[in-house]
Amino acid sequence: MNSRERVRLAINFKEADRVPIDWGMSTVSGIHEVAYKNLIDTLGFKEEIVISDPVQRLALPSEDVLNYFGVDTRYIYTNAPSFWDYKVNEDGSWVDENGVGYLRTKYYCDFRRYPLANATSIEDLKSFKMGDPEDAARFAGLREKAQNLYENTEYALVGGALASLYYIAWGLRGYENFMLDTAADEKFANYLLDMILDFWKAFMAKYLSEVGDYIDIMWTGDDWGSQFGPLINPVEFRKNVAPRFKDIILFMKDRCSAKMAYHSCGSVTWCLDDLYDCGVDIIQPLQANAFDMENSKKLKEMTYGKLVIHGGLNNQGVFHLGKEEIAADVEQKMRDFAPGGGYIFGSGHNIQANCSPENILTIFETYKKFAQYAQK
Repeated sequence: MNSRERVRLAINFKEADRVPIDWGMSTVSGIHEVAYKNLIDTLGFKEEIVISDPVQRLALPSEDVLNYFGVDTRYIYTNAPSFWDYKVNEDGSWVDENGVGYLRTKYYCDFRRYPLANATSIEDLKSFKMGDPEDAARFAGLREKAQNLYENTEYALVGGALASLYYIAWGLRGYENFMLDTAADEKFANYLLDMILDFWKAFMAKYLSEVGDYIDIMWTGDDWGSQFGPLINPVEFRKNVAPRFKDIILFMKDRCSAKMAYHSCGSVTWCLDDLYDCGVDIIQPLQANAFDMENSKKLKEMTYGKLVIHGGLNNQGVFHLGKEEIAADVEQKMRDFAPGGGYIFGSGHNIQANCSPENILTIFETYKKFAQYAQK
């Protein structure tokens, strides 16, 4: 069975020859550059590290690394737009295409400049121009790349853009400002969300016109859980958040047959049914040490037949510990999530800088022991 067949069976709640792996290339299931450097040094691979996500400082794994771990997916990323270049200043600061400023703070980059921080009215929002979502440079060569991977490899192909709403709003306004906006000036907050939604619709219309024929999975998401419960009032979520995500998800589903993967950190058992109603097919990362997320059997029962589980490992809780703790976590998740299909193996969230190469190898070695569905 090849990778594409394996993934397609799993995302339709069927068992393949083994549980498929989607890891390394996503912005939410990738690997920090420090951990990656340590890993390739241990494996003896000589390669230049390419950064795929400058905010989280994620490395783009080489084909050698992806093949070593048996990864079943390959991602189709867009290019940088013609009007913007990634330029880092001497102090480690840089600005994205929307004017959001970042500063390198050792391992990651944090927000430092919010272009709409001083906006007070909808007129201020109307006068602000986001980067052109239809800029031709973004999509140049993508169809040829997707067609080549589809026809000449056996990998499942995944969209390389994650359509988020609140994350972009936080960058434009500042986290505190925007969260206050949602309570104090709902019209203002919703206007900004709709600006972002319109951006994604225009972007995805162009992107999917190029590669939609070849894609098996698309990503969207925002973080709706804290460590202890909902990030916002569930009433607010169902009133203003869910309808907008349903809009963009259905928009994408009208243009491709891909399954929709949704990323949300934190405790999210409270909104799983809402996400399913929005058209979500795959949920990630199911943060194992957040409130009400510890029982993997319960999560499988809650999601089976509705939401495919992606990841689910206790990344935050055990990846920095010993091999025994990591192996126990992987074994538990494989035993609980794999039966009946509906599970894609991955690292949970991104592998962080403090995860040793030995621990990374333990993750995948333990996976291999339980990868076949016959294991009970």
